[in-house]
Amino acid sequence: MNIIDTGSNINPIKDQKSSVKNIPLFQIKGAEYLLKTKSYTNIIFQSIPSVKFFNDDEFLKNKNIYSMGTSTQNYLSQKGIISICPDVPGSKELIKILAKNKNNGKYLVVKGADGLNDVFNYLKESGEDVQEIICYKRFKLDSYKDIKKDFYNADAIIFSSTYAVEIFFHEVYSADINATFFGISNRIIKFISDCGYKAKFIDYFSEDILESIKKSI
Repeated sequence: MNIIDTGSNINPIKDQKSSVKNIPLFQIKGAEYLLKTKSYTNIIFQSIPSVKFFNDDEFLKNKNIYSMGTSTQNYLSQKGIISICPDVPGSKELIKILAKNKNNGKYLVVKGADGLNDVFNYLKESGEDVQEIICYKRFKLDSYKDIKKDFYNADAIIFSSTYAVEIFFHEVYSADINATFFGISNRIIKFISDCGYKAKFIDYFSEDILESIKKSI
């Protein structure tokens, strides 16, 4: 079975059977940022790249750390950082957690350029002291010609961001591709649906992701 993971190669699916091929559809580069203060008490990471390109890990000690979903939480844990995240990944569920854990502190949202604003807007509209920093940017590849052929024989394609979905249907998709599409969140699945295609949910960090995909196809 040929399975393609379109997520960034920062933390691709670990598959001992080598059945999952990581083919990123975009590049990620760090961006310079400035912490206006070190008095933040609550730090929110919206993605794996927001963790990778945040260069002030020492600053995270004794802070309340939140992550948008399990993948980001797992990446933080690899760096020895414990975070709180919703059972269902996404802004909506994270906001519910933040609403229950208000502590009159200062919030910092760490994200990428063009990242979601839902959490920041919720905190700001709720009267919280919140700021955000942009620590990375995403860029399309110079060309998609050389990777298109890899998708023609795919049985399953996994999307971990709406940006990858957008690029796929604009730069890669062909009627010759008969793969089943999978999204790692309801938001991504809806985005694929809005593009006119069906997708199924997949637990990105499931121990039996291969079996889950096989049963879904």
